[in-house]
Amino acid sequence: MNIKMCLTVAIFIFVFVSAHAKMPDESESRYQSMDLPNLSILSYNVEKLCQEFKTCNATRVHDLLRKGHSNYLLLTDEKKSNVQFLLSKTINNNWSIQVDQKHWFVLASDQHLVFELLEKAQNLADDNKFLEAEQNIQKALKLKPDMDNAYILWAYCKLQQGQFDLFIQYGEKAITLNSTNANYFNKMAWFYATTKYSKYRDGRKALQYALKAVSILPDNWMYTDTLAASYACNAQFHEAMEAQNKSITLLRNSDLPADKIHHYLKKMNQRKKLYQHQRTYTEN
Repeated sequence: MNIKMCLTVAIFIFVFVSAHAKMPDESESRYQSMDLPNLSILSYNVEKLCQEFKTCNATRVHDLLRKGHSNYLLLTDEKKSNVQFLLSKTINNNWSIQVDQKHWFVLASDQHLVFELLEKAQNLADDNKFLEAEQNIQKALKLKPDMDNAYILWAYCKLQQGQFDLFIQYGEKAITLNSTNANYFNKMAWFYATTKYSKYRDGRKALQYALKAVSILPDNWMYTDTLAASYACNAQFHEAMEAQNKSITLLRNSDLPADKIHHYLKKMNQRKKLYQHQRTYTEN
């Protein structure tokens, strides 16, 4: 076989392989992005997928949670339909998004490391290593500046170190980035209502945020407990008593272990006595 024929065969093989290479079908290509600057674009693509894939009953991306070495569990829908997507990192930096045995592919950068950084920061914060935790949070935010759960974790670190101005700054930033997270509103409302420092106590904002948290999750005993403290901070003691009684009922009907229920009931009844005597509750 001469050189010309060898070259012809080689070209034929290349064209044949290229033509038959596995390509995403039409539904897959709609969610393919070739130049993702950060994970917010990945989230956008998944959100678009949720909107079009009606059987998900999902309307927005809620969070990405680490599960294993290269997989993430993606939870969606404010209505708690427990819809789950499994994202797996494949070759060439592709994320495989699996929904009911169907797959879509989104090209992602190495910025998935942001979740590893945040997971490490959370573990460090749990061990009271707040400065090290903050270093990882800052690295994560450089990769994904709109990460609300990074800001709320940063706020927690600042609160534990008594840096209240920065706690407020980062907590409010988390709310700005995600105004549907009841937990964020609850954390800030509790601080504004119960802090012993008059400089930071803000009854108006405490009540506003506590009502927002309860409007999102009305049957959460912690949020109604915060609502009671917020009413008391505004000298609305009748409403505080009603909210506290509701929180006690919700706690008793919760699925917490009996010892935990007893622990929290003791504290809540102590606060209830304060409200009965028209006194506010403040943290020591």
